Amino acid sequence: MLERRARYLMGIVAVIAAIGLAAFEMGWISTAPSYKENAWYLVGGNDSLVITSEYADEADCRRKETASSVCRPGKALMEDTRAYQNEHS
Repeated sequence: MLERRARYLMGIVAVIAAIGLAAFEMGWISTAPSYKENAWYLVGGNDSLVITSEYADEADCRRKETASSVCRPGKALMEDTRAYQNEHS
């Protein structure tokens, strides 16, 4: 009886894992970051984007800008993410 329950449980876990993997492969589940289109983001890093802060408007973001970080609109980051995903899929 206990062995049968364990087999059922393992079967259910395997089915859920297979569904999750299929959903990930089909693009229904994504690990891509999400950005607000109308927000501004302080971006640092040379080789890769490192989002440090989110701001409601460009003026606030520009005040916090430094030599090693720049402000980017959320819409541009969304487009960059889509382009990167298309290149690497």
